[in-house]
Parts: sequence; C-alpha cells; structure tokens
Amino acid sequence: MHVSIFRPRLVLLLALCISVMMWFPSAYGDSGQWVKYSGNPVLTPTSNAWDSVFVTSPRVIFDGTSYRMWYVGGHAGATDIGYANSTDGVTWHKYSTFVLSPGPNGTWDSARVWLGSVIWNGSLFFMWYQGSSPVAYPNGAIGLATSVDGVSWVKYAGNPVLTPSSVDQKYIATPFVVRLISTYSMWYAARSAFDPNSVIRILYATSADGIRWSKWPSPALSPSLNMSVWDSGAVFSPSVIYDGSNFGMWYSGMNQSLIAQIGYASSPDGATWTKSADNPILSPGPPGTWDSAGVQQAATTVGNGLMLYYDGFTNTTTGAIGLARSPPGFTIAEFPSPLISLFLVLITCAAICSTLYKRERMRK
Repeated sequence: MHVSIFRPRLVLLLALCISVMMWFPSAYGDSGQWVKYSGNPVLTPTSNAWDSVFVTSPRVIFDGTSYRMWYVGGHAGATDIGYANSTDGVTWHKYSTFVLSPGPNGTWDSARVWLGSVIWNGSLFFMWYQGSSPVAYPNGAIGLATSVDGVSWVKYAGNPVLTPSSVDQKYIATPFVVRLISTYSMWYAARSAFDPNSVIRILYATSADGIRWSKWPSPALSPSLNMSVWDSGAVFSPSVIYDGSNFGMWYSGMNQSLIAQIGYASSPDGATWTKSADNPILSPGPPGTWDSAGVQQAATTVGNGLMLYYDGFTNTTTGAIGLARSPPGFTIAEFPSPLISLFLVLITCAAICSTLYKRERMRK
C-alpha cells in the first residue's frame, strides 16, 4: 500500500509559513502614532552609584529572547558606558558597574566616552563610541571596542578609527553604524569650522571593515532652514535601520529655543535623506511629566513590535530613559508595505507547495 508523504510535508510547510507570518515585522513607524509606555521611565539613575546623576543614550539589541541595553551614565562630572538586560524590554537589570570607561591620562579618550552604537556580527559585539581628550581630540573622535559577551570590552589598539577633518573638526559625536552585506555605514553628528552657521549636522561615512572610514563630502541631514521649524537649530544622534532596500533614520532635533524632539527621515542609499512630513514623531510630555523639557537620542529595535527608547528630562532633572511603542500593523509611506512582503511570502509558500505536489504525482 502506497502511503503519501506529501501531506505531512504540506502540513509542515504551512506551519512554517504561518510562523513566518506571525513573526514578520509589521511595525515601522514615523508618524505621531507612537505611544509612550505608561510606566516610563524604564531606566533611571542609581543613587550613590557611577550613574547617579543621569542615564542617557540607550542602544538596544533584541536577540530573540532577551534585550540588551548599553547606555551612558554620569556622576561627579564623569561619564562611562553601562549595560543592562531585560526579558521584556521594560524591566531592566543593570550590570553592577560600568563596562567601558575613559582611558588613562595621555590617551585619546582620557576625558570621556559616549555612545555610540553596538552591533552583533555573529561572533562578536562591536561598539563604536565617541571619545575625547584635552589636547589631541578636545572636540571628539570615534573609537571601536569589541566584546564576546557585551560586558567585557577590549578597545581597538589603533583607535581612534575616525578623526576630525575639514568637515567635522569642531565636533564629532553619536556614531551609529549599520552593517550591510560587505560594507559598514556610519552616521554621526558633527560641526565644521567652515560652516557659516556653525550648526550640528548628521554626516555619513562608509567602510569595508568598520575601521578605515571614508567620509562623504556633503551632510546626510541638516537642520531646517525655516527658523520656526522644530529642527532648525540642530540635528544629531541618528539611529538607523535597513530593511534590505531602504534606510530609516530616527534623529534628534532642536529648535531655536533648544527644545529637543525626535524626527524621522528615509533614504534609498544612506546618503540622501527625506524628512517625514509628520515630524516631529515624538515630543516632550506635558508639564509635570518626567520628559516635559525634551526628548532625544532615540534608539529603535524590533522586539515586541517596533520599540523606541529615548532620553527624557525636565527642567530640574538631567536624564532618564523611556520607551515608546508603535501600534501593531501600521507602516510608514517610505517603506514597502508589510502586506506586500507578506504577499511575497505567501507566493513563495504556494510555489513550494506546487513543486512538492508535482514531484509526488511523478512518483506515482
């Protein structure tokens, strides 16, 4: 008696397709549909600790089961980089002490260290961070550190990997790196002495190895020329994702009154960006709330939906970290609709089913 093995294969394939559909990211978002977590802030300073004054600049990775956050903490005029983990992206457990600190006197990063971005390449964590020193790099440079566990870091011996030039000699900070198939892309905040307006812009650089960088001659993103617009004073602290064909950037902006808010821009190539018409996508809270004076330095990750971590502060507090979520199912106009991608997944599954069916008929 012939027993068909096609049906079990089909069942397994359908189960796979359903799993893909359930896990398929359906939440890119730029508009004002972001919802702040009601329990904010999710990370605050710890009394009598190395981060007792402020916590800021979150960078978050979700590995499928847990969340990892690196952040900047401050106390007594010093800054270090810390680490925390979480199972839900809301309740965080700090590591006992900082994981990256300024170098000794005479080194390029002896004055301070500041994030930065962190990526996982399959075997190592890579962290790009801003460092400064009183003499060699008073306005900042960018260094690299690596780690096998995200806690114990080794600074690259050839640091810094990106140093000031004519386009950014007055200020370099907040590098954010995305690894593509064979290259790395970096966006960072900078200011040039030759800029007649002396404003902070977002610049762009590329690299084949994450160490040797080539800067683009023109800014990737600049403040709005209209002085009444929310980001006319400065743009800084980019956070970028790449969906395989388009780039999305969440960035911080300040108006002429130095009120910080968060905006969004999109790009087909990483170099030329279009700001969203719905900007700003995240604004300060009402008076009396923990983020009433400003929100900035966004970091996005795809975990339980698209999750945006950011700094918030009041006129009397120096900084804590909050979370905003995008409602399930909405998209941004600049990115392909998840429905299109889902349709392509279904077509692929149907084609595989057809092939299996034809092969089974031929065996008969």
